[in-house]
Amino acid sequence: MSNEENVKRMGELLRSGATMLEYNCPVCGSPLFRIKGEVWCPNCNKRVIISREGEETQVPINQVTMQPLLSETEKIILLKIQEICQQIADEKDIGKLERLSGLLAKWLDALERMRRIQKL
Repeated sequence: MSNEENVKRMGELLRSGATMLEYNCPVCGSPLFRIKGEVWCPNCNKRVIISREGEETQVPINQVTMQPLLSETEKIILLKIQEICQQIADEKDIGKLERLSGLLAKWLDALERMRRIQKL
């Protein structure tokens, strides 16, 4: 990413409500940002774990190390959605249908969040 693109990305993050931190990325030196409670490097596009001096440091979590876990989690979510859809198709009781619909909405939200994470 060019310096101009990096500055533009940082401006977009600030406008969207992210907070620029006093720390720099250990890989590229770019300022780090807090986005929804997580620390990210906009230049590397990776999550960064900040540790205090004397604590064991962790390698930044990136898509390569997370991909198997994300894929498996997505499969589980899709199976749960399929199970709930089958139960909804077979159910006649309105109260149970209401409960199942609520569960389906929660699993669909989880799937949407999972897919957003995979795009990072």
